Amino acid sequence: MKLNLFVPLPPAGTEIANNTVRALPAITARAEVVVWTEQSEWDSLGVDVEVRRYNQGQNLWRELNRADATVYHIGNNHLFHGAIYEVSRQHPGLVVLHDLCLHQLFYHLYVEQRGDAEEFLRQVGFYYGAAGRRDVAARLLHVAQHVYYLSEHYPLTPLALENSLGALVHSRETFAALRDTSGHLPLAYTPLPFPVGPRPPLLSPNGRSGDAGAAPYQLLLFGYIGRNRRLGGILKALAEYRHRDQFRLEVYGELTDRDHWAAQVRALGLESHVVLRGFVPEAELEAALASAHLALNLRFPTMGEASASQLRIWSHALPSLVSAAGWYASLPADAVAFVRPSSEIEDLHTHFDAFLDDPSRFAEMGRRGRELLE
Repeated sequence: MKLNLFVPLPPAGTEIANNTVRALPAITARAEVVVWTEQSEWDSLGVDVEVRRYNQGQNLWRELNRADATVYHIGNNHLFHGAIYEVSRQHPGLVVLHDLCLHQLFYHLYVEQRGDAEEFLRQVGFYYGAAGRRDVAARLLHVAQHVYYLSEHYPLTPLALENSLGALVHSRETFAALRDTSGHLPLAYTPLPFPVGPRPPLLSPNGRSGDAGAAPYQLLLFGYIGRNRRLGGILKALAEYRHRDQFRLEVYGELTDRDHWAAQVRALGLESHVVLRGFVPEAELEAALASAHLALNLRFPTMGEASASQLRIWSHALPSLVSAAGWYASLPADAVAFVRPSSEIEDLHTHFDAFLDDPSRFAEMGRRGRELLE
């Protein structure tokens, strides 16, 4: 079987790219794969696979038709998925959907990239009627203030699937939502793949391997840090926490506005408590995950799909705090600790207190997550 695969590749600042590398050995064992990318550079993929570069707008019909199937990985971030979506419009294939809400993807493609707000509103009107079009149009001038309202009420997911031959999703919630709206489109669910490596070293009674539990404990936030990753709330919670000297937060990954967040850290007096690491090599992030005590994987609003970041956290038997929303809300209560979006700072403080009171309970939470992954 010959397969075309359109997907972000490392070092792109998305966990989807990293998960691609983890899944490629299993895929290439079953098919002859050509990986397509718009990126000018990419890291080693760890397997012998052909990688071809394309330019947006290039006619790929001849090359793509030589394969038995073409697979497009589509998510909400236009930086990583915009060009992939454009190709999927020209050549039908299977869409692997990484987010249920795709409003921001299409806003960036139509309004910001093409400058065609009218076509964007036409698409909104097609799927959500005249009332939906009027609602979105009224909010376009101040879209940053309404971005999550728009994503929730006008996800535009059908637009990503209208030229597809089928869709694959990684959460039961997304499958249920699409089953009722996708008509006769073939739809399948499979858990997000994540190859499980060797178990991490046994944890000490106080938490992570090889330390005596001495403060400051390492908090870790990583991935593509957009507004829904709740960094603002996390910084505020840490600044107001009476035992904040017991914790140190390290933020790994691309920040949407690094200067803004650096200013926030200074304004809150957190220079000695927070480090914005930015995007780092994979090995450095793996080392950080191995030595951290608690991961902060908050996402609200969630865009609806399963989280490769959460599986990566569990692979390190690392305890984590997650938002009680979307796919995260379906996770077992003994494998994560929930933060209610309506009580974010209060719940963060409660979990910080609980961690300081009994780190071993959180270590057990991390072990339970690892067991679920296995």
